[in-house]
Amino acid sequence: MSAVPVLAEVQSRVAERLRECGALAVLLVDLQPLGRIERRFGTPIHRAAREQVEPVLAELQKLVRAGDVMAWDDRASDRLFLFLVGRRDDDARWTIDGIRRLTDRVEAFLAPRLGRIAHTYLRERPGIEIGYGFVLWNPLESEERQLWRLTEDALATAELRRSVRERAERERLLEVIHAADVWTVFQPIVEIETGEALGHEALSRGPRGTDLQSPGPLFALAARHGLVEDLERACRRVAFRDWELFGGTTRLFLNTVPGTIRDASFLGRGLLGYLGPTLSPRMVTLEITEREIIENLHLYREAMHAFLELGFSFAIDDVGAGHSGLETVATLQAAFLKIDMSLVRDIHEKRVNQQVVKAILEMGQGMGATVIAEGIQTVEEKQALLDLGMRYGQGYLWGQPKDPRAAAAPRVVVAKG
Repeated sequence: MSAVPVLAEVQSRVAERLRECGALAVLLVDLQPLGRIERRFGTPIHRAAREQVEPVLAELQKLVRAGDVMAWDDRASDRLFLFLVGRRDDDARWTIDGIRRLTDRVEAFLAPRLGRIAHTYLRERPGIEIGYGFVLWNPLESEERQLWRLTEDALATAELRRSVRERAERERLLEVIHAADVWTVFQPIVEIETGEALGHEALSRGPRGTDLQSPGPLFALAARHGLVEDLERACRRVAFRDWELFGGTTRLFLNTVPGTIRDASFLGRGLLGYLGPTLSPRMVTLEITEREIIENLHLYREAMHAFLELGFSFAIDDVGAGHSGLETVATLQAAFLKIDMSLVRDIHEKRVNQQVVKAILEMGQGMGATVIAEGIQTVEEKQALLDLGMRYGQGYLWGQPKDPRAAAAPRVVVAKG
């Protein structure tokens, strides 16, 4: 049984404090990710997630006064109320500004902890919604209705805070895109047996030293605000510039989104300026992730012709882990197939993965496509892939991706005294 009661069990106590104090404040914590866990995985998994939340809520009690009442909402089981009813000196009164500051502290405490719990079950790291409400006691109105107004006020504030936060996130992202505050690292794609480089994949990063440096959060934020194509366009321009700084002479593999083929600025007169003076389109391969669902593959194939005529080639990324499957591979007829790292991980111990990789190799051979295994980290994985006939690979086994700007930075020599 949950250590935190439901609202009905504490309502009389909360109403009593409303009468005594003449006013009442509440914080609301809306744990929407828990609801998504239940819809996706079922009640038992949801219950297990709730059990992990309970110790976090016990820690939360230390942030507030003794006597404040925590309760789950009867109407929505993943919604939590914290009624600020703890005893206080007569001269001490809550202020709206104080309630806001407490709301911020509670959000800063809960967001990372509950985010980690939700991330165990969900691929994303979703946020939580927190609001506050305040009501004055009215002797002409039932206490039940006053408590209802209090909780509705908290819900409205949570929605307002969410809107303000999303606006700030969007403005921050627009600033990143406009300033092209991104950078690129390059990871080699090698012949597995010899280690000789076939090419390098350009991997974009967000503003250095921020929570958006990793591409996962950066592109997830762009997806939430409908700015993926805009972000990808900025990353593409910077990648070509960084490639010149890197001094790359091999094939450049560049991640793209399906909208790239409709980007007139990429195919237009500015194309040669993007590529720079030394990079030919024939040395550029555009990677399309198989996780991106392309609504009309045949129209997409037709749109690819403009790129193919200029000399670009295409690769299908994450083969074996996407939604579109064999139809995408067969229709697009890409020059390269990149096997998702989930199939490569511990492949020396997984016979089913070995069979899937072998089938992809045979399919690539039939299509005339070069097959590349992604995410190789161990010698055992490398050897298993070689035994299956895999010729090319990519992964940390050959080192971390290289930052050309770090390599170009001047070295500072400190004289020893």
